[in-house]
Amino acid sequence: MIAAVAQHCQHVSDYISLDGEDALVLEVSRSLRYFGGLSRIRQGIESGLPTPLRQGDFVQAVAPSASASLLMARSGFESAISSPDDLRSRLGSMPVSALAIDLRVRRKLTKCGLFYLRDIWRLPLPELRIRFGRDFSEYIEQCLGLRPEVRHRWQPAHDYRTGIEADHGLHSVQQILSACEQLLCELESFLRKNHLCTDQLVFAMDHAAHHRETITVNVRNPERSAQLFLLLLETQLSAMRLDSEVYAVTLHVRQFTDFKPAGGLAQKRRPVPQQQNSQLLDTLAARLGSQSVQRLRLQQDYCPEFATRMVSYLTPLPEDTAVDYCSSSITAHQNPCWLLQPPQPLSVHNQQLYYLSPLTLLRGPRRIETRWWQDQGIRRDYYVAANVQGHLLWIYQDLTQKIQTPRQQTHWYLHGLFG
Repeated sequence: MIAAVAQHCQHVSDYISLDGEDALVLEVSRSLRYFGGLSRIRQGIESGLPTPLRQGDFVQAVAPSASASLLMARSGFESAISSPDDLRSRLGSMPVSALAIDLRVRRKLTKCGLFYLRDIWRLPLPELRIRFGRDFSEYIEQCLGLRPEVRHRWQPAHDYRTGIEADHGLHSVQQILSACEQLLCELESFLRKNHLCTDQLVFAMDHAAHHRETITVNVRNPERSAQLFLLLLETQLSAMRLDSEVYAVTLHVRQFTDFKPAGGLAQKRRPVPQQQNSQLLDTLAARLGSQSVQRLRLQQDYCPEFATRMVSYLTPLPEDTAVDYCSSSITAHQNPCWLLQPPQPLSVHNQQLYYLSPLTLLRGPRRIETRWWQDQGIRRDYYVAANVQGHLLWIYQDLTQKIQTPRQQTHWYLHGLFG
């Protein structure tokens, strides 16, 4: 409901800020002259409120500062204060319990004998900062209009929809692309104007026999280039078979993200992901399907089988440090990316490991012991080995099986191959 009220109040002010789920703040000082005074602005707001809210209780308060107006509205003090000099006298009778402050600070004020705001006005601001903290002091300054406030500006959720109707039926891919090119150019202009980008476009094509066909265009990184979207749409259309002529095309976009230009200072203590050109991957996904193009995703797990998993290339990369640590750990130990599932047992000839030819151990052991809390724990010694053919292998000795079955010689397994 509060979002519906904010949507309605856009005709009054372009600076709207939500405060929780029960209040919103409007900056109306620049609208007074246009609407002809505060009373007309308030009447315009009341006339467009949702019916459940109009029949219920709501409070409008006006003050030179946003914090003061919120304080008045939440206290049920429906009034208008035009001058900052009147804030002290008009707010002085309010209790300290009405302040939007921490409960511990409120109790501390009560213990000091400060029960009303007029008691706080008598104290110097530097003393308030020393006794009750910086946040409380700045909040009091904002209520009195002595400190400017910067509030997050509310903006409605974008829902972009546009379409085009053809005078004659479109029966070829090139004719459909010519119609969609105009829609994509308008979308690019909208995205640049609002500093947005998107990673999903939905095209709905209406055929003559009251049949609608939907095509979804996905990109790995949010973009706003009409040329790229047109290329991906052409790739999908080329692999489709048109059963009948198309008479209308509708473009619908619901997923938007803020545009972040390249450059600027890198964040500290976190590597900045490099924006690689993913046009080839997007084209392959448009041709084969988004689930057909996959990549490895690292996970924080010491067991090599669970350290990576295949995900769709559209899956966003996590930004936590745990994945960065796992990535650096794997790189430091030079684990191979090509793992055998399941690991292949190695044979032993004349007390020597054998894979196409006798193996020579080059590096190791490196012990991995984990998942001991499960029924089948992992306890292995990994080695890097090579054979006569020049293959570089990643092998391990299963220490758990060695203890349980000491007479068998199949405790060695081939787990991966280096490129």
